[in-house]
Amino acid sequence: MNIDYSLGKVSNMKLKISWKYITKKKYQITLDTDWLEIKEALLLAEDFESTGRTKEIIFLDQFDTQWTKKQIIKYLKELEDEPHDIVIYFDGGFDIQTGISGVGVSVYFQQNGKKYRKRYNEKLSGLSTNNEAEFAALENAIFLLEEMNITGQTIAVKGDSQVVMNQVSGDWPCYEEQHERFINRIEKKCKEYKLTLQFELLKRNDNKEAHNLATSALKGNKIESTIEVT
Repeated sequence: MNIDYSLGKVSNMKLKISWKYITKKKYQITLDTDWLEIKEALLLAEDFESTGRTKEIIFLDQFDTQWTKKQIIKYLKELEDEPHDIVIYFDGGFDIQTGISGVGVSVYFQQNGKKYRKRYNEKLSGLSTNNEAEFAALENAIFLLEEMNITGQTIAVKGDSQVVMNQVSGDWPCYEEQHERFINRIEKKCKEYKLTLQFELLKRNDNKEAHNLATSALKGNKIESTIEVT
């Protein structure tokens, strides 16, 4: 069965292949691959099948869910109708004089062959530091993904907070109780929706859109929109 994988956009979910193979002398062996892009995994599986000695091929995702080749192809077709290739930009600001925080989030995604940008900001109370506002911004970004019903995808997350990036990823220890609460809630949501976060630390000047959204929230300007972008 030859498939033109170039026709559809491929999710950034990773897969491993467990290949049960029968040698010429009828000896059965199981081989496991490294993590692969979906496109690579499907092409490799097709190559395995061409040997004529494949007994079984199982695909495993990052959550140890098993997939058949048919299920993956169906998933890719369905994915085209859903938001995918998602990139999040987030930022948070805290006004020490008023005790008010502002969070800003931009979500870029593709759907049905088009590119979109969703922008959102919010003014919050009850936080104590700028770092907490940054955590709140990331949490609100995850809430947006929940509203969009995004499941089983790897999400590119970009921001300028070293504390948030390194503590959520586990690269830095977390001693702050309030930070730990944010991390636990974020991890719970990601597990529930099978989301994998891939972090990229930006320079502050490269995160201006999210920063401006957070600043606007502090000024009382509510922004919530979705537009097509080129």
